[in-house]
Amino acid sequence: MSVDDELIDRFLDGELTSDETASVVEWLESAANLRYFANRAELHVDLRGSLRRRGIQESAMDPCEPTVRVADLDQRVASPARAVGVHFKALLYIGVATVASLLFTLWGVPKGPPPDSSQRTLATIVSEVDALLTGKDIDWEQAELVAGDYQLKRGLLNLRFDGGVMVYVEAPAEFNIISGKRLVLQHGRLSASVPPEGIGFTVDTPEAKVVDFGTEFSVDVQSGTSEVHVFDGLVRVQPRRMQDGMKRNAVDLRTSQAVKIKDGAQKPVDIKLATERFIRNFDEPKRKYIRSLRRLSPVAFYRMAIRDKGLLSEPPQYSGEVFTGPGTRPPHARGVFAGGSLRVGTSSIGRGGRVKDPPPLTTGQFTLAVFVYLEKLSPTSTVATNLHIDRGNFALLLNQEGTPHFKAREINGGLHSVVSSTPLPLTTWRHLVVTADGDQIRLYEDGQRVASTPCQSLAITTDETVWFGIDSSGSGIWNGRIDEVGLFDKALNDREVAELFQAAVEEMARAE
Repeated sequence: MSVDDELIDRFLDGELTSDETASVVEWLESAANLRYFANRAELHVDLRGSLRRRGIQESAMDPCEPTVRVADLDQRVASPARAVGVHFKALLYIGVATVASLLFTLWGVPKGPPPDSSQRTLATIVSEVDALLTGKDIDWEQAELVAGDYQLKRGLLNLRFDGGVMVYVEAPAEFNIISGKRLVLQHGRLSASVPPEGIGFTVDTPEAKVVDFGTEFSVDVQSGTSEVHVFDGLVRVQPRRMQDGMKRNAVDLRTSQAVKIKDGAQKPVDIKLATERFIRNFDEPKRKYIRSLRRLSPVAFYRMAIRDKGLLSEPPQYSGEVFTGPGTRPPHARGVFAGGSLRVGTSSIGRGGRVKDPPPLTTGQFTLAVFVYLEKLSPTSTVATNLHIDRGNFALLLNQEGTPHFKAREINGGLHSVVSSTPLPLTTWRHLVVTADGDQIRLYEDGQRVASTPCQSLAITTDETVWFGIDSSGSGIWNGRIDEVGLFDKALNDREVAELFQAAVEEMARAE
């Protein structure tokens, strides 16, 4: 006889025949089945009601309790246990106590069985971007997620849990869904947005337990280290016990605080809030900077939104595609504001983007406005260009010294360059603008003109491919992020550039 969820629920309610009970007894001899039994018991409505009344969910995981006593369990699970009878009540104690000891007393991170689509839905996939989700190495193609272990091998997932909790997971990641209010992150990154109805949502890691009190926070688990970053509200971080059984005190983190917990360390360490590391939303909300840029009438605007199919343009006829290659992270990352950016190089599978049908540039004037974020110094790497041999009319890149360098092709075919005097800083968003008005080409950094040189009107282009984060030969790969790209067939003046950057400053302050 197979033991399924219905049989377990009837066992907990004391409704089994003697033959059915014997099957459950035999099934519980496996440690994996014991873990599964404990997970199912947590979901069982009657048991959950009893446990909640007695606060067992918190006390069972409280590191201050060195053991889970059978006497305590007798009181906590009295209702279902009496229905089962003396012999099977003892069996229930053994099963729950064994699993509780495994999962809570020893502070081991639970690993569940492979997902079974017949189980109750605990989370729902709201949206995904090029995601490959597996359960026990089998592709999981349903929108409903049940209890069990999952691996996000590619892309991004937006999950909804109980109480409207939104969780954003970035590949590669391995996680175990325990209930509608709890998951275990074994490896990878996630961000959670928790409304008041979802207070108590918990993320376990190998190094700590993170309990939310209505907030927005992110967790990063890598190689024996867990980081918790709080962007809004309050969370409680409970490090796991030391190997010698000594407990470690819980830490309350509030807005803009972050800690790192290393396996075996005495206590968490305060770290700087990582505002640029985590994808906390897939949406591209309306922003003052965006409105300011649109008022200047670009011929094409690329917000680098997180989406499945490439580079979306305004207007859409100038949209493009994203190249992918080896790497671990998706070709998306958090943008300069809320939303996304194009991630190229470093550990990303992103290898740049291409617009095969760009807008024509026929006035001889030009402006390119863009936000860049350099993660690793990469001389001669490309931000944006349409130059190819003797065709095209612009290229923005880094030179050998790592300083911004703009090349412009004049109408007579000659190339002119303007170069910044300072290298681009690492892990910092920088607003770059280059203009050509038929008299000079100018380079701006964060709203200030930093260099200029004489130049005639630019060559006319009508169908030259535009490349982002890579050049036409497939080299010059950018190592970082590119966001909010605006192309103009006119030259913005000093005041317009400064006002555009000021709008960005105000937006970035709100986004923090």
